[in-house]
Amino acid sequence: MERHLDKDSMRHVEDWYGNNAAVRCPVCGKLFIVSTFINKGQRDCPICHKSSAEITSAAVTIQAPDELEIPTVCTRAELLAKNRLEEFISLVEEGGAINPASVKAKLPKAETIAFIEREGKLVAVAAKKQAIASYAQSVSLNSGYALQNDVPELGYVAVSGSCRGQRLSAKVVRRVLFEFGEGPVFATTSDEKMKSVLAGCGFRWVGHEWRSERTDEMLSLWIRKGAT
Repeated sequence: MERHLDKDSMRHVEDWYGNNAAVRCPVCGKLFIVSTFINKGQRDCPICHKSSAEITSAAVTIQAPDELEIPTVCTRAELLAKNRLEEFISLVEEGGAINPASVKAKLPKAETIAFIEREGKLVAVAAKKQAIASYAQSVSLNSGYALQNDVPELGYVAVSGSCRGQRLSAKVVRRVLFEFGEGPVFATTSDEKMKSVLAGCGFRWVGHEWRSERTDEMLSLWIRKGAT
């Protein structure tokens, strides 16, 4: 895959100033700088080394392998406008770890969704959820960990049954985490594979487990970047 981006398509580049550009790796989602001065105009992604960027006075070119599935990001409103909100809800419901009342309300807490699709169908999703003070207080009470009321949540992570075991959840989680910026994020889970994904994305387990009233499973609270 090769993308040629000129200065009229700044939406594809995070920032571009003179001979320097900040681009987002299409593989791992990390931002990195490419510079004609420091890098002689070319640089591999310093995190995953699976993509590269080149800058000239007229364009930035980003290269990555064609076979990589790169998660797409959109808002809940955009999914609704594309008549795909119900598809997102259905996939999350298939995952099972969701309150039926949230499904019925069409997952109103979802702000931004990262997804992977195959043959025109969503097969993996993860979302940035709104910070809800009452929910944060409930999590604090259950876990014994003082969670701030304004900390947003990572959630609605689901993979289609036919595509599980292919590390798709890690891809969509890593991608949507960039939508949170550098601030704290929390997640709750009872799933062992999800715990592994969270640990690999810089989360740590805090507080103690508590029993879910809905599924009877033991939930745990995970925090990224030192939320208090």
